[in-house]
Amino acid sequence: MEASKRILLNTGVQYLRSGVYMLLTFLSTRYILRALGSSDYGLYSVVGSIVIILGFITSSLASSTQRFLSYTHGLDDKNELKLIFSNAMTIHGAIALLLLLVMTVFESFIISHLRIPATRIEAGEFVFFTVTLMIVLSFVTSPVRALFIARENIVYVSVVEMTDAVLKFVGAIALFFIPYDSLKVYALLMFSISVFNFLAYFLYAFYRYEECHIPRPSEISRSYIKKLTGFAVWNVYAVGSTVVRTQGISVILNRFFGTIINAAYGIALQLSNGVNAIAISILNAMNPPLMKAEGRGDRQAMLGLATKESKYSFIVLSVILLPAICEMPQLLSFWLHESDIPEHTAMFCSSLLITILIDQTTIGLTSANQAVGRIRNYTLLISTTRLLILPAAWLCLNLGYPVYSIMVVYGAFETLCGMIRIPFLKYTAGLSVRAYCMEVYLRPLLPIVAVLLISWGVTQYIQLPFRFILTECLGLAVGTVLMYAVALTSAERSWIRETLLRKKRRP
Repeated sequence: MEASKRILLNTGVQYLRSGVYMLLTFLSTRYILRALGSSDYGLYSVVGSIVIILGFITSSLASSTQRFLSYTHGLDDKNELKLIFSNAMTIHGAIALLLLLVMTVFESFIISHLRIPATRIEAGEFVFFTVTLMIVLSFVTSPVRALFIARENIVYVSVVEMTDAVLKFVGAIALFFIPYDSLKVYALLMFSISVFNFLAYFLYAFYRYEECHIPRPSEISRSYIKKLTGFAVWNVYAVGSTVVRTQGISVILNRFFGTIINAAYGIALQLSNGVNAIAISILNAMNPPLMKAEGRGDRQAMLGLATKESKYSFIVLSVILLPAICEMPQLLSFWLHESDIPEHTAMFCSSLLITILIDQTTIGLTSANQAVGRIRNYTLLISTTRLLILPAAWLCLNLGYPVYSIMVVYGAFETLCGMIRIPFLKYTAGLSVRAYCMEVYLRPLLPIVAVLLISWGVTQYIQLPFRFILTECLGLAVGTVLMYAVALTSAERSWIRETLLRKKRRP
């Protein structure tokens, strides 16, 4: 299959997966919040966040593995692929065992430093244990999932993830019919779904791909482990700073306000995770060819794909999210039972969606930097900036500023990170700043302003039941037409027209 067609297919499948995943995740949250109540839902969010702070190593190592696998695919060296996979599996397995030991030893210490009602301490410990096991499973699964992405088999990954969403939705409904502690049942159900994901990836990969095999001692090499871990250490710091920032805010909120506000922030994170799934759709589809282009030595093609990643992700999410941000209170009332919505939920949801849009404007540059391989200085600049959000947020709350100040700080630092990425890639990879800003910022400006004004106008002057449907449809329609006419280049419009015409002509 041609590269352009494969990208189109993979992106389409990922959008379908993202749509199904978002819908079922939002419905699941509605029923989970009702079954657990705000306090237990906040308890699961804050206890889970402590363990997930360490689980960031999973995604960062998987990203590193996928980078090396995709880069090696560009070199077309099958033996090198097998060696990279074997050593990656060894690293992931060792870290998983170490993490299990550390979390078991420090469980009581961590639980004792959280504001958990005395009657729910035992339930909190059970949640901590099950989430730890989930992270261990995700560690040993991540190299195999990285292999699917490097192989551009996005279809199977999407099927597994959609099944994951269906199972979680069924589990949320089941909470109302199982006569036991709902929080413990929910934690156990989430662990069972992790086991399913582990088996789904491993069984298919061992059957399908020759480089996927049990590592042999003769394949373990110090040089390969050093190469993988050397890249991964900085990737761990990069991904870790994002997770520590996001989950660290949950801990700060818990220390100042207790578990109820954790429920509000936890709901916002659910929404944020669903939206990020759409953004990852484009990254999963475009990252493998981007890495392969750098592996072939085609730097301009790689930078072109990185620019398209940022632009496509930004414009697609803008036409979806801007109407949703304008309609957030009504959307929350439709999504959740109004009596179950904790205070400040709308503020947290809108703020996180805005920061996601800010991040998308330069998200492709992170992929470009990984392809080039000059990760240390980039990571130190971007990730350290992200970590500074936590002391700034703590200071704001400690000085008595209102709770929304923490999200103002969040957005300001996210904007600063984007401003750092562009000049950095100019000097390390030859990025044209003028061309990048024209494509990603100026071309989509008119459509985005139009969508925002239309969405705001509907909320101000029209009062209807389920008005958010009208707002979203108008925003999507106007945004899509204007994005096609203004944000896309003539070459991109021609490619879309030719692709659609070819499909119509087929018998």
